[in-house]
Amino acid sequence: MEQNSKVTMWAAQTQTVLDVVNTDGVSYVKKEYIDKKYGETAWIFRTAYDFFIRRFQAKVAKPKEAESPVWIYMDPKWASAGQGTVLMRLEVPESQILFFDLRKWSEVLNLSYVGEGKEEFEKELQRQGVRDPMEIFSKPFYPLLKNKVQKSWDRIFEIEHVESQYIQGAVWCIKKEWIKDITVL
Repeated sequence: MEQNSKVTMWAAQTQTVLDVVNTDGVSYVKKEYIDKKYGETAWIFRTAYDFFIRRFQAKVAKPKEAESPVWIYMDPKWASAGQGTVLMRLEVPESQILFFDLRKWSEVLNLSYVGEGKEEFEKELQRQGVRDPMEIFSKPFYPLLKNKVQKSWDRIFEIEHVESQYIQGAVWCIKKEWIKDITVL
């Protein structure tokens, strides 16, 4: 695509987010929202998000106000957060988006190995006596295995042959000028 091209994407957000965008012209995500939403399992999400944020910052400069990405989708069916949310159709500059495979992102959120070599990796876990793959991240005994898993996560960004319905994106914020249509769910 051209450098200044825009991509139609979809986001589901709360009315509060929309109110902030309408008032301030932009809305950012704070990490504290993750902790509040996920409680004692928040460390799992922070692990995945910290990886993602490092990769995202390498592509798109992170504004100081942004602490975590805003998820956007090529297919509106994935952008549903339930009743009481608003579905936004956005026109976002492609240069502001980091695209990835949402199916593989689910594996990252489970702190799992992603992609080719998964069976061999699982056999390696068995050889080393790891019963629960989550132990790789929750205990300090497996730095090499943890590194292998984290390196595999880069595969989420391999989207050349991924159907558009499975492409998710991230932006650092939602800007008012990006919003082209709003539907209350």
